[in-house]
Amino acid sequence: CRNLESVTIPNSVTSIGDGAFAGVRNVKLSSANTAFFLDKSGALIRKSDNTLIYVPAGVINFTIPKSVKRIGFFAFGGCSSLTSVTIPNSVTSIGNFAFVLCERLESVTIPKSVTSIGDGAFGGCSSLRSVTIPNSVTSIGKRAFDGCSSLTSITIPDSVKSIGAEAFSDVKNVKFSSANTSFILDKSGALIRKADNTLIYVPSGVINFTVPKSVTSIEKNAFSGCKNLTSVTIPDSVTSIGNKAFAYCCNLKSITIPNSVTSIGNKAFAHCCNLTSITIPNSVTSIGDGAFEDCDNLKSITIPNSVTSIGAGAFSFCTNLTSITIPNSVTSIGDCAFSSCANLTSVTIPNSVKRIGEGAFDYCCNLTSIRIPDSVTSIGRLAFSGCDNLKSVTIPKNCKYESSSFPEWCRVIRKD
Repeated sequence: CRNLESVTIPNSVTSIGDGAFAGVRNVKLSSANTAFFLDKSGALIRKSDNTLIYVPAGVINFTIPKSVKRIGFFAFGGCSSLTSVTIPNSVTSIGNFAFVLCERLESVTIPKSVTSIGDGAFGGCSSLRSVTIPNSVTSIGKRAFDGCSSLTSITIPDSVKSIGAEAFSDVKNVKFSSANTSFILDKSGALIRKADNTLIYVPSGVINFTVPKSVTSIEKNAFSGCKNLTSVTIPDSVTSIGNKAFAYCCNLKSITIPNSVTSIGNKAFAHCCNLTSITIPNSVTSIGDGAFEDCDNLKSITIPNSVTSIGAGAFSFCTNLTSITIPNSVTSIGDCAFSSCANLTSVTIPNSVKRIGEGAFDYCCNLTSIRIPDSVTSIGRLAFSGCDNLKSVTIPKNCKYESSSFPEWCRVIRKD
């Protein structure tokens, strides 16, 4: 409510939801209200647990009252003019999204009383240049400093035991206390969680990168923000590539996945718009939803016969993909798996496939023919919708399909 200048809370109100007044410039509180306290600064504090739940949207410099123990969810939501904040040593936790999108916030010192930094706490603070994390902090939530593109370096103390996914996306350099026993900072600047040898962060400025041989899995969004990455070497110690691990690595041109990898996560390589080739080994059994979505320079790909399922949207919007051979190990083609592959002219579906999902090949407008094997028992709605050049198709005798599965002009012939 950007145009809401003021709101008055009556004495009957005993509960206020997260982010209820985000963006409101002024909140007034009935003097008879016993559940909340309105500080002279205009900050609203919940009395039961001394949580700061609202700060006026127009503040520039703000000192959190010393009575506050916790900075609540989205407490500074809408404070787009905030440039500095003083956090007292009474505060023990910084809640989820507490300072999210405070785009002008330049520096923050977190006191030694704080033990946890919540999910997205400083997400999108694009002007944040300096942050001090004390030795009292034990956990840093997922995406806590995501989008802090001006933060050139951050030092993690030895007290930190837990770091969420994407915590430092776009941060150019992460440093670690030498006394930290939970994580390893590789000489390349990569951050590895010791407990499971998982790569969780790679410096955003890397161009060529070799994953350390100690790594067994690449976590979700590990390469998030690595917009300059052109090549990566993955060792055969790696068994899984997590969701969105390389998503939006726009300059990544080619990659070889070792034959130790068994799964490729959802959107693992989505929007890698310059990726022209990729080698998938025989060890991979599943290709996740949207795994190669919008890789519009990918011209060909070989799916090995170890793969049993192709996820929803796995190759959708691969507009330069011209042909695809699906191995006879695959039993299901996911919804929208090859949707909008506009230059796809040839596809081979093996006898192992039982289901073709909804919209699986929709808007493959250059597809002129398709052979559907006898093994297919169901074809989802819109499976071949928008295939302008598909004039006729023959389907198995007992195959179920929808009237919308094929274009209106396409003649559907059922086998005897």
